[in-house]
Amino acid sequence: MNVQRLCPVYRKWLQLNPSSAREHRLAMQAQTQKAHQQGELDYARELGYQTFEAAKAILNALQPVSSQKVNAVQEDILAFGTMGMYLSSLLAQEHRKKESHAILQECQQQLIAILPLHATNQSVCKLIAAIQHTLEQTYKPQISRQLASAALH
Repeated sequence: MNVQRLCPVYRKWLQLNPSSAREHRLAMQAQTQKAHQQGELDYARELGYQTFEAAKAILNALQPVSSQKVNAVQEDILAFGTMGMYLSSLLAQEHRKKESHAILQECQQQLIAILPLHATNQSVCKLIAAIQHTLEQTYKPQISRQLASAALH
């Protein structure tokens, strides 16, 4: 899954302009959902990957951690986690289980990586823990189904 779907210049812009990048991410999320609702699954998947990468770039942007920025940080974390779960769901619907699992694992790893940056903010840590828990619950049933399927064959 190491394919880069965003232009490196655009990725850098997202990191350097987090406020504007959030607006772009929201627009990309809406486009992804619209494509999915209209049955354009290939396009929705590609937009989903791009939105996921944009959310990750924003999440990794070097931003000052302050009490005034907590809501924005929480929004970024939530957007990253939910976009990862949404993309994983799209991939699972297309029977792309390996890619679906890879997205969930990437989400978990990324959230673990940023946790120390927010160690002094209890509400952000709780949000990360809640998303981690949801990711684990999402991941476990997929593994159970895959094992059951393998046992039948």
